[in-house]
Amino acid sequence: MIPTQPPYPPQPPYPPQPPHGWAPQPRNGLGTAALVLGIVGVLFSLIPIIGIIAWPLVIIGLVLGALGIVRAQAGKADNRGVAISGTVLSAFGLVICVLYTMAFATAFSGGSSATTSGGGSTTASVGSVQRADRTTPAPAPVTSGPPGTTLSTDDGMEVGAGPLRDKTAFVGAVKCTDVTYRNGSPSTESFNIWDWKLQDPDGAIRRVSIGSNNDLSSGELAPGGTVSGQVCFDAKEQQQGTWTVVYEGGLFGSENLTWVN
Repeated sequence: MIPTQPPYPPQPPYPPQPPHGWAPQPRNGLGTAALVLGIVGVLFSLIPIIGIIAWPLVIIGLVLGALGIVRAQAGKADNRGVAISGTVLSAFGLVICVLYTMAFATAFSGGSSATTSGGGSTTASVGSVQRADRTTPAPAPVTSGPPGTTLSTDDGMEVGAGPLRDKTAFVGAVKCTDVTYRNGSPSTESFNIWDWKLQDPDGAIRRVSIGSNNDLSSGELAPGGTVSGQVCFDAKEQQQGTWTVVYEGGLFGSENLTWVN
């Protein structure tokens, strides 16, 4: 009797072939992640102190957004608009983070210089008797004036603001003024468009209008250096009364120079 061979084990079925013209679905993860990080980064960047969390979010979002745009251009993704939106939001959040950092650095350097330059009263010794030098108190600094007046800050920066002008910008009605800086101190000082704000007749404080023609940039001035430019504020409600231009020396500045219009 011939022994029978054991049956062969069943072979696994071949996987189904994709239909003709089938192509892999595009992967849109990078662009979507960039958009999410950009939105969260912008929201965190607007919060003082806590905004430090936004730094890694917007940087990663910027990188992922750029990669998502490259993948979309190569046909590997189909959400190019989402990737571009994520990149723009991440870049905007990064700009806000940089502005906050500059403002903190300016405030810190201003406080350090004030502490260094401050001094106590001197005494003169005659035998065993000491007396304090009697000096005439300095007159109080002028901190307010009409448009066109040049006022001085505590650190020696000479600042001026011209009359307000009504203009129409992309964002609507704005009020603009021409401002000037002259560094009268012996050290380098900073200037910034965020040094300025506007108080309307009702007492509401208005910041600089982002969508207007603000040609004042930001930077530093060497001793004796000057710079000027236009600064515009939102003025959609045309209230009648007194408008006051205010210089406060940055987002967290302690100066309070005013020009009453």
